[in-house]
Formats: sequence, structure tokens, C-alpha cells
Amino acid sequence: MTDIAAAIRGAFEHTDYDLGDVAVNRQQVRVPVLREGADPDALRAVIEEAIGADAVVGVTVSTETIDGEDTIGTVVSFQHRP
Repeated sequence: MTDIAAAIRGAFEHTDYDLGDVAVNRQQVRVPVLREGADPDALRAVIEEAIGADAVVGVTVSTETIDGEDTIGTVVSFQHRP
């Protein structure tokens, strides 16, 4: 599953979005973006391009505190379908 995190990180290297620690737990993936109010459609497009649109199911985008800090960011969570 670490390949998923690496693919997502690689895809975001070519964008203006900075990421926190991408977490993969079984098939649940959590992608923290260090920008509050990031465009959900743009984030989803980058993720779908990185791992394939058919592999991304049940996308949720929320605004949360990142890494227990005072940083507010946008978090994309989804199920990965291998």
C-alpha cells in the first residue's frame, strides 16, 4: 500500500499543493493538503490521475486540523479499490 502513498505524493509534486503525511490503512487513504479551502475537484483530479479513477471510491473532502498542530488544511479521504 505504500506505493499508493508514493504515487499520490509524486503527483502532487507538480502542483501548488503541499501535503502532510499521506496515510494508508488497509484500503482507507487519507491525504492532508496544507491549504485551507483547496479546490476539492482539483484535488480529486490529481489523485485520480495518480492511481486511476476506477481505484478511487467514496471521496470525502473536509477541513481539519493537520497533524495535531494549529495548521488548518483540507483533507481528502477515500477508499482505494485495487
